[in-house]
Amino acid sequence: MDARNRPTDRLILVPADAPAWCHGLTRQILWNRVEAHERRKDAQTARELRIIIPREVPAQARAQLIREYVQTSFVAKGMIADVAWHNKTASDGKEQPHAHVMLTMRPLTADGFGLKSRHDWVPDPTGRTHPDGRPVLVASNADSWNCPDYFERCREDWQNIANDALAEAGSEARIDRRSLLARGLSRLPEPALRLAYYLRDLYGCMKERFGQFQMAQHYRQVEQAAQAAYRRADPLALGGAEASNKMQRFYGWFERQLGRLETEPPSHSHDFNLGPER
Repeated sequence: MDARNRPTDRLILVPADAPAWCHGLTRQILWNRVEAHERRKDAQTARELRIIIPREVPAQARAQLIREYVQTSFVAKGMIADVAWHNKTASDGKEQPHAHVMLTMRPLTADGFGLKSRHDWVPDPTGRTHPDGRPVLVASNADSWNCPDYFERCREDWQNIANDALAEAGSEARIDRRSLLARGLSRLPEPALRLAYYLRDLYGCMKERFGQFQMAQHYRQVEQAAQAAYRRADPLALGGAEASNKMQRFYGWFERQLGRLETEPPSHSHDFNLGPER
């Protein structure tokens, strides 16, 4: 694993009323047991969350912030959480503290995992309909871990917990889970620059390697041309002055070719800029 992506800390959180087999789990034992319980080869074994931590939150408070949120919104519902903290460099050159959270998909039982909590889409019991007369569909099981209402409550919980931490840190910054349209803002959302940032690094590496390849190829051509010239040259068959002039021209050409190797390889029309957008 790249050192820049190596987690700064890891933690496994289990419910307070979890059965005995859950205590003292390692990451390897946990996920091996999860996969062993599944029967389908395409079964979803975990739900992954990527939680961006506001930079304004002090470094010493970030772990507790994530732990509080995951414990309240997921572990208290019966899930086991595998948490890893990261802090790499963002596209603007500043830090990017965040956490990756892997959540189990099934409720816990005394000897393993139970059935997944599912839901169906049914007409709203209150009789709500769309303008065209179609009934509004709602989740049949509001307690389902896959229910959109539950997901929205989790987003609201993170908004509240993070904003409380920002206020405690003395920052005026706040996060808002709502879209710009829902907030009544007319501006367009800013594009994510993550891909451009990594492509810029990749482009620089590829350009450097391609330049090295060009120089090696050019040096090989110079060497082949020199060998061919030496084979064609026959000083004994030439007069003294003629042979001297010919060899001087050849040495001059050879020096010019070697000089080209010390300069940057010429750019090509297919080069393109993958730098950050302005």
